[in-house]
Amino acid sequence: MIDLKIAILSDIHEGLNRKNTGTDIMTVLKRWIEAHLPDVFIISGDMTAGPKKTLDLLNQLQSDFPQTRVLFVHGNHDIYYEDSKTSYEILLEFPGNLGSGPIELNNDWVIIGDGGWYDYTFGVKGYTREQFALGKFNKFTWPDKLYANWPGQDQDETERYCEKLEGWLSAYSGKNIIMVTHFVPFPKFVIYKDDPSWDFFNAMMGSSRFGELAVKYGVKKYIFGHIHRRYHEQYKGMEIICNPLGYYPHEWDCESVEEEIFSRVKVIEI
Repeated sequence: MIDLKIAILSDIHEGLNRKNTGTDIMTVLKRWIEAHLPDVFIISGDMTAGPKKTLDLLNQLQSDFPQTRVLFVHGNHDIYYEDSKTSYEILLEFPGNLGSGPIELNNDWVIIGDGGWYDYTFGVKGYTREQFALGKFNKFTWPDKLYANWPGQDQDETERYCEKLEGWLSAYSGKNIIMVTHFVPFPKFVIYKDDPSWDFFNAMMGSSRFGELAVKYGVKKYIFGHIHRRYHEQYKGMEIICNPLGYYPHEWDCESVEEEIFSRVKVIEI
């Protein structure tokens, strides 16, 4: 069987990085694709701010590279809108949105995913559920509390994702599964600094329930984003990949946009 080449990147934050670098991020990313021609490109959330711009960028990327299958799950920034349920539905218009259902890559491998949300399972002790729901610490408010507007509480939204994902995982039990969310699935990958002004907001990093589902259904590879720290390791019997571009300049290794993107996109083969 011919190997499939899968490229992985998250947290592109196209608008902010374009503004701060003075460079068209997507033009550089397209040069990378031209040079490497992956079979699949997985973007695990936070393409940019807002669903319409995200959808436009995804559609243009897929149109420019029909030989590469672009797959996507939303991040928190992608659904910033007056109604995030509407945002979610707008983003489902992209054919490669995993929220529409599993994608079978071949007879052996299937990709299952959706953006996900958070339920405070990574929250530090000493705070109430109500405090996390407000998302305020001192004078800082977590941006989702200002720009993401779901109909339900955070835990309710996370439950909705878990039910959907478990249905798909159960249906493909026995297959080699690549699971993708934007949000973090295991506490091991959450950064605790013993600084209350930082640690408080770890409640908004993800949900341990995503990790529990991955373990329960024997997921082989798990891809996520959101945390803006890079990981590639084995954990709980699966290959874990978190590969964000992150914010320029403090989260980049290179000054040059081209050098950063060309060195940052991760490729695996199956």
